[in-house]
Amino acid sequence: MPCLFGRWRLPCHGDHVGMHPIRVADAAAPALVLISGGRATPARAQAIDPSSTDPLLVSLPAAGHALFVGDAADRWAAAYRRLHPSARGSVVHVGSAEIDTLRDAFDLIVLPDGLAALDDPAAALDALARVAAPEATLALEQTHHATLDMLQRWVEADLTDDDGALAAPRLALGSLASGYKALLDAGWMPTLVASRPALPVATGFETTALAMAASLGIPPTTARRQWGGRSHVVHAQRGFDDAPAATGPSRFTVLVPTTRDRQLRANVEASPGLREVDARIVSVRRAATPAAAMAIAAPHVDVDWVLLTHQDVYFPRGFGHRLNALLAQIPAAERTRTLIGFAGVGVDRERQAMVKAGFVIDRTSRADWGANQQAVSIDELAIVLARDSVHRIDPALGWHLWATDLCLTAITQHGVFPRIVRLPLFHNSTTDHTLPEAFHASAATLAAKHPAWGPIHTLCGVIDDQFLARRRSAAE
Repeated sequence: MPCLFGRWRLPCHGDHVGMHPIRVADAAAPALVLISGGRATPARAQAIDPSSTDPLLVSLPAAGHALFVGDAADRWAAAYRRLHPSARGSVVHVGSAEIDTLRDAFDLIVLPDGLAALDDPAAALDALARVAAPEATLALEQTHHATLDMLQRWVEADLTDDDGALAAPRLALGSLASGYKALLDAGWMPTLVASRPALPVATGFETTALAMAASLGIPPTTARRQWGGRSHVVHAQRGFDDAPAATGPSRFTVLVPTTRDRQLRANVEASPGLREVDARIVSVRRAATPAAAMAIAAPHVDVDWVLLTHQDVYFPRGFGHRLNALLAQIPAAERTRTLIGFAGVGVDRERQAMVKAGFVIDRTSRADWGANQQAVSIDELAIVLARDSVHRIDPALGWHLWATDLCLTAITQHGVFPRIVRLPLFHNSTTDHTLPEAFHASAATLAAKHPAWGPIHTLCGVIDDQFLARRRSAAE
């Protein structure tokens, strides 16, 4: 293995993320429900008056200057004062239409009714950014309608709606994923804090729904996680306001090996961060490997750079301008040997260690590890390389670990370090964070290809003799 922590002769060029699944407690159906006045109380109305155990309220940090937005903002502000009587500073409550009148800088901003309650969510989130103090927290409860209870209504073909879900003016913001995208597009980087359990359904219906999910390639653990909450408490912070950006046409073509058209349309094709620079998107269907996809797409790449990405990656507003700025700084003489990733593992010379690097929001969790100039492993969710790059994807790796192979080959054969940059993106994946058999096969191929490297550090674990032996034992 090369000496990565000592003096390095090469110039420095200027796990699939293993997030834990959310466990949502089972909600026991009540034995008796009393309905007065001929109509059940709307579910959202039950949460208007926050209690001392309300998951959104208890998630809020003590703040010097807090802002509550919405029709019930005064009640939430009062509850917050009771919970944080020693918090210094003021607590302000306004309706969503009054945000533009504010001039203060708030270190806590709370949207108790979520994004759908705002008159214009995009404009409101932009306005809130203007009154957010540095490192401010935006907290909200995001209603989630993509539940089994809602699916049951569609199956029964009766959309009569007593709790307001279908009457909501912006049902498009009625899922956690769509809410995350709206936040990201406004420059707010979200992460999940807590969840309220979804309403229960009959076991038989759930079993059938899981079979339906399996037909779409969605594992049962992922399906249950996605259906399991009727609302989610989300915190978000600003993270890229100062990142360099460059307008103008795209310097990169987007290449997507595609197996699920719906994922492509909902993520890559819907990405404002690609539209803002008018990036060409080349989708390669039924490619045997990413290497094959690159070969097929090559005649359709008409600019210097290729962004090779999974179909389930969403690039928020500002991504394209920031990537353009980054690519503009790379000298032409270095272009063909440049390899860029967005998440992975790199060398920390100061700590004499391998460290995680990059920025990614993986479905529900945010990982911000910072940039790294000496990458030894890159997650395949997205990479950037030149159209005429010296780096070649090895088809023997299949769909796993080929970007890590590019890193090791770049270092040992081409004499350059790849790098991992910090740019905002959303990996809207359906993985259940278990490693498939194909990954282990690729790991064995990778280890055999680089026998002198030693342990290979990746976001999915360290590939070494013990890793390979454990898999062989499990297979026997």
